[in-house]
Amino acid sequence: MVRVFIQARMSSKRFPGKVLAPFNGIPILTCVIERVDRVIPSSRIVILTSTHQSDDPLVCYMQNAGISVHRGALENVFARFQSCLREYPCSWFFRICADSPRLDNAILQTMLIKNDKSDVDLITNVFPRTFPKGQSVEMLNSNTFEGIDPHSLTSAQQEHVTKVYYEKPEKYKIINVESLDPGLATINFSVDTIEDLYRLQNFSDLE
Repeated sequence: MVRVFIQARMSSKRFPGKVLAPFNGIPILTCVIERVDRVIPSSRIVILTSTHQSDDPLVCYMQNAGISVHRGALENVFARFQSCLREYPCSWFFRICADSPRLDNAILQTMLIKNDKSDVDLITNVFPRTFPKGQSVEMLNSNTFEGIDPHSLTSAQQEHVTKVYYEKPEKYKIINVESLDPGLATINFSVDTIEDLYRLQNFSDLE
């Protein structure tokens, strides 16, 4: 089974509460879920957030929407993903950030085709990046991920879940999915600020 773990929190420093901010009238996180749901059913989507009280509104919103939620450590995001994997076991999982309302679901479809080899540890489209920021998708082999000791990681590796893979590529088998236009890597489709929100609403849909 393949699941989708969407990383989300309300305590963004530059744009607090952005994941529930309206994007063309719909919360950003809902936009992401709707795009993912075209490839992976919503019953296999889990929102990963923290146990911090600032994320209570997010949890309430997702529960009312019928989407599974897992709460874990605020700072050690790697450990949060591992505890989620124990609660929602699967052979592979997608890692997606909640600030990507213009996520191209065709990337997920492409990666699903490539996960038939058990010796692959990570399928990604950012190693190197040839897609816009905000269309980053990573598909992780659960067995490999479970075997990594979170306490052996640096604070940066605990915060950025796949950093340990990219910093030690000789240790892991990584497959990179590339776009036909590497120049797309210079485009930003991620919502980091309220200005990004307004800017991206004016883009025509990619699909």
